[in-house]
Amino acid sequence: MTRAPRPPVWPRCGRGAGPDDPVGCRGRAVPRPGGGPRACLAHLDGAGRAAYLAGLRPGARVDHRGTTFADDLLDALLGALYDEASGRAVVGHAAFEEALFRTGARFTGAVFPDGACFDGATFLGRADFNDAAFGDETSFRKASFLDHAWFHDARFTGHAGFGEARFRRDAGFSRARFPAGAGFARAAFHDSAHFSAARLAGEVCFREADFHGDCYFGATVFHDGVTFRGAAFRTAPALGPLACRGTLDLSWTRFLGTTTLEAAAGFVDCRKSSWASGAALRLRYATVDLVDVIAEQALSVTAHPRAFLSGADGCRPFEEVVASGDPGVRVRSLSGSDAANLALNDLDLSSCLFGGALHLDRLGLEGCCVFARTPVRRLPLLPVRRWAPRQVLAEEHHWRAARGSRGWTPAPEGVGVRPPAALASTYRQLRTSLENGRNHPGAGDFHYGEMEMRRHSGERTDGRRTLLLLYWAVSGYALRVGRTLLWLLATTLATVAAVALWGLPPEPPRPATAAAPPARTQQERTRQERGPAGGRLETSVRTVLGAVGLRSGTPELTLAGTCVDGTFRLVAPVLLGLTAVAVRNRVRR
Repeated sequence: MTRAPRPPVWPRCGRGAGPDDPVGCRGRAVPRPGGGPRACLAHLDGAGRAAYLAGLRPGARVDHRGTTFADDLLDALLGALYDEASGRAVVGHAAFEEALFRTGARFTGAVFPDGACFDGATFLGRADFNDAAFGDETSFRKASFLDHAWFHDARFTGHAGFGEARFRRDAGFSRARFPAGAGFARAAFHDSAHFSAARLAGEVCFREADFHGDCYFGATVFHDGVTFRGAAFRTAPALGPLACRGTLDLSWTRFLGTTTLEAAAGFVDCRKSSWASGAALRLRYATVDLVDVIAEQALSVTAHPRAFLSGADGCRPFEEVVASGDPGVRVRSLSGSDAANLALNDLDLSSCLFGGALHLDRLGLEGCCVFARTPVRRLPLLPVRRWAPRQVLAEEHHWRAARGSRGWTPAPEGVGVRPPAALASTYRQLRTSLENGRNHPGAGDFHYGEMEMRRHSGERTDGRRTLLLLYWAVSGYALRVGRTLLWLLATTLATVAAVALWGLPPEPPRPATAAAPPARTQQERTRQERGPAGGRLETSVRTVLGAVGLRSGTPELTLAGTCVDGTFRLVAPVLLGLTAVAVRNRVRR
């Protein structure tokens, strides 16, 4: 059983009502001058319509809700409201809810000082609002535009609402002005949407909007932010370049086609967004949040090196309207994202959170991606830094700050501190990513971080923890050349001293004999001039040089000297090898 149509809330015309259609014509009944039966503007007879139109003046309020406009009826209405002084039709508050425009609706240049309401209206022909001016709140909620809808150069002084509107053909808002906000929530753009060079301030909402065709946001400026949360872009090869002073909200947004987004924004929220095809985000001035991003194909995020330009000649900057300061791009978080198809280029990752991210070993780190650094602190009374200079994750800063270490950045409010075992896994995957990109020197810092977290992890046995401690103390995990050389120098000096003190047997007393050969006498004379201490020191140096293969021959040693010499023969090659490995890790390409 078909439900009968619900009658409108306004006094209706009722023409054609009957058993099959108890409501009849839904047009707003207008009073007939001089009395008589009331009817909508479309059903007034010729005399009644002429009398009604003659009584209108520019700026008059009009109420034609539910009315059907065909032929030249709309032109006649706007002609009655035409202002000779301004050369425009001036319509007071205009009520056109559920109106039907069968032919083209030409509101070009019309002025609506008290706003207008076209909720639920249907435009079968072209809707032309080019250069129109709306003074108060304007609403086109649930309106249907079956042909082109043009609002180029229109000005909306009050809030403009297009929620759940349907645009079957091109929707044009180029150079339009929205100083008090605009709402396009759940609107459907079945063809191209043009917002080029538009200026929008206040709350701008495209929440759950559906874009089927191309989207043009070139040189569009959002003075206070814009949300596309839950919107769908089916075929949008290019978005922007646009500028957004506040937040560019792309959370839960679906990009089904190949897309290039260019934006200068304060904050870009991409949480839980999905990218079905290849996409490139070229940003400036922005902090970007990539939490739970799903990239089925390659997705790149790049800090654009040059200012975005606009204009026919492509040389007029526009981003300075909303952007200032450092044009670099910072990443807030990659938590929960699948990084297998993600590439980051020239980004600031010094405060980025990686907890819960997947496939970080396949993350592309291109260009100059900057990570956090260790604190610059020096040991008291020593020209030595407390922390070796290296790149670190922001999450290591949080962990060390939570342990009370000075100089490290604590975690922001609401951000948990990850344990060392989890940080070791993150360091390992990022190291693999850099090694896959042939950036071996850069991967060294992440290897250092991985070993540091393994050393501090409570899951290691005492034996392994001791080995890691020795590995760190002696060579900085085979990454600190200076530290290894210092240990080699200290070991060499200690060996020389030990051999000189305990390693050489005492010289037996020499009996008085006949005169020695001249050469022997000279050698003995030299040794006597050096004294016994100098002679033992010289012998110990020769012993050490022989141990490392720089000099042949080893003098007779005591048991202690033999032990010291054997130990040095084991330790010195290891230290030399660690030094060579450290140099290789720092310079190989």
